[in-house]
Amino acid sequence: MNICVYGAGAVGGSIAARLHASGENVSVIARGAHAEAIRERGLTVVTGDSRIDARVRLASDPSELGPQDLVIVTVKGHQLPAIAQPLGRMLDSGAHAVFAMNGILWWFADGLPLGLPAAFADALDPGGELRRCIAPDRIIGAVVNSSNEVIEPGMILNTTPQRNRLIIGAAHGASAPAAAAVATVAALFARAGYDAPVTPDIRQALWNKLALYTGVAPMAALTHRDLGTLLADPSAYAMMAGLMRETIAIGRRLGFSYQGEVDTDLGFFRGKATRPSMLQDFELGRAPELAGSILAVEAIAQALDIDAPRIEMVATLLRLKAANPGRAIPSRAL
Repeated sequence: MNICVYGAGAVGGSIAARLHASGENVSVIARGAHAEAIRERGLTVVTGDSRIDARVRLASDPSELGPQDLVIVTVKGHQLPAIAQPLGRMLDSGAHAVFAMNGILWWFADGLPLGLPAAFADALDPGGELRRCIAPDRIIGAVVNSSNEVIEPGMILNTTPQRNRLIIGAAHGASAPAAAAVATVAALFARAGYDAPVTPDIRQALWNKLALYTGVAPMAALTHRDLGTLLADPSAYAMMAGLMRETIAIGRRLGFSYQGEVDTDLGFFRGKATRPSMLQDFELGRAPELAGSILAVEAIAQALDIDAPRIEMVATLLRLKAANPGRAIPSRAL
């Protein structure tokens, strides 16, 4: 199978290396120093006591690649609109796209009792370009439960070697072709060493992940502390648990029942130096993933008239922290 990983950073690079090691024909699209290292030395993933070295094909532009059977999209959410057209062309031959990303995407509210506020929907998909270019039946959602960090160009550290999980589900409907595509993708990831269960309701699974991400990532980004350090502080722990519970309450109004337990799910990170991608982005001076995560949660809470004081406060702090010349962050009014 010809597989392209579109965005071979921490998560994408780890996925690409594992798929290559399982025998798949993998190409990656990457940029910058990381791309140059992949070109020269390939990808390396360190996980526990193991090391995966993968000589994958590198492209800076998808037009350099031939037809693909599967495209795994792992770019940042705010980068999606810029790749809508090239990604759409990659899917014209019948390939599916697996969106293995944090937060919610433009298609998340389809079929829900509440559509995203118009201004915020446009922030996720400016001008509707993604919706125009990417056919709904080509979309497969994925929830990533795997923490990774690029520790130097071309080298990725998997900081949760005991938990590398990808939950897979069709974004639109449960037609026979969609079910077959999802089953193929899940088997592909399972052969690469992931726990890869299939869910009939990918939105439920995405909101579960979003509740945990909202609890941990913003606090790590604001304090520049890893999760193990934060969880050892009672006040920080209380704030993180409060953020999760507010997100769970908002999800309940959308029909989502949280499938987990706050203290248990936060407790997974005790003693672990896990650094969420939002923290990594701030430290590297990159635009953080806010629009599809805490700002989306805040916008939905406002639309539903739900009181979420912790989310509102933390969203405001992150918006201010991220605001600088040339960086577009959706306004509070959204």
